[in-house]
Amino acid sequence: MAAATGPTPARRALFAAKRFLLFAVLWLVLTGAAPDGLGFGLAAALAATWLSLVLLPPGSRAVSLFSLLPLVPGFVDRSIRGGFDVAWRALHPALPIRPDWYVHRTRLPPGGARVALGSVVSLLPGTLVAGSFGDRLYVHCLTADEAIIRSVEAEEARIARTLSEEDAGPERQPR
Repeated sequence: MAAATGPTPARRALFAAKRFLLFAVLWLVLTGAAPDGLGFGLAAALAATWLSLVLLPPGSRAVSLFSLLPLVPGFVDRSIRGGFDVAWRALHPALPIRPDWYVHRTRLPPGGARVALGSVVSLLPGTLVAGSFGDRLYVHCLTADEAIIRSVEAEEARIARTLSEEDAGPERQPR
């Protein structure tokens, strides 16, 4: 029986250092390298690095950027539609909202796939994933209706298809 091997401690440290550097540079770019924000930026970069290592640890199956390309048009479309929808509701004299909660049970594996689903669902018009527990996503909706449920299910299916294409590769491990 072959033992499961992961990255060596040195490779894990290099992986963490690269992620920290990415988050630190992102902070510097976003703040214009303002000196008064460096302390907070250091703490934010460390926290982001830790969280990213928890959600996507070194040695976890990576998703190639190429496999994510089919998701980009939908991501842009939902971002724009979601922004217009919320702006329309906020500016409409009748304020057409019926806030409610929708609890979605996902079949996606824990980690990056579920995080991606939560992020994409939050872009749907009038929705925000406000939390999760186990296999459940708690979605706050400006108007909870059947269309929201269908949209969340469609997004989950789209992400699952993207991941299954990745799983079809030669390095797939038996479960």
